[in-house]
Amino acid sequence: MSGSAPQNLRILIIGAGRMGQAVEQAARSRGHDVVAVFGRADVQHPTWPPADVAIEFTSPESAVDVMAACRERHLPLVSGTTGWDADRAAVEEATASAGHALVWASNFSRAVYLFRKALASVSDVMRSAEDFTPSIHEVHHTGKRDAPSGTAKTLAEDLTGAGWPEVSIAAERLAGVPGTHSVDWRSATDSIQLRHSAFGRHGFAHGAVGAAEWLVAHPGPHNRIFGPEDFWG
Repeated sequence: MSGSAPQNLRILIIGAGRMGQAVEQAARSRGHDVVAVFGRADVQHPTWPPADVAIEFTSPESAVDVMAACRERHLPLVSGTTGWDADRAAVEEATASAGHALVWASNFSRAVYLFRKALASVSDVMRSAEDFTPSIHEVHHTGKRDAPSGTAKTLAEDLTGAGWPEVSIAAERLAGVPGTHSVDWRSATDSIQLRHSAFGRHGFAHGAVGAAEWLVAHPGPHNRIFGPEDFWG
């Protein structure tokens, strides 16, 4: 990440679940002040504490409302909620129109970003192997509500963008699994697999806080939704 954010950011965390707790721990460990941790009802409160940036991990039903509330307050926002795809175009338009500083990613793990880079290289090599077909398999914890996950959909988009017309996704939900994603190329005789496994929420949380640091330092223009290619590119 480039740019120089203020050493001590005032961070508002929206989402009091496990990811919110992990983000709070990561923010404090990086020397930032957590001004509040909001639950769903708190977002509706007319008065918010002064903050430099908000980080939200809520639910697909809440994410768009959280974005709108931050946009109305001109509060930069880092969003890690997935499952609101149907509202993407409207949010893009509202973000650009308001000049709202917004970062969204389906996954804030830097390792997942590197995984996608590796996937692009492997996809390029595999395009000449017409007898191989790619597929995606993911395993997440049972609290993960969207299936397939946003990360799995992003990987599928990466593959279709690289020239693979159809990519199937198999999604499992098991207790205590932070997240594992595999891309498997299979032929009648062989298989080649690329896999990322998270050991906990630590990598996601630190990535989100790092994105917040980048967003506050970014001079603009804020005319679109930023993503990992911007803050890690």
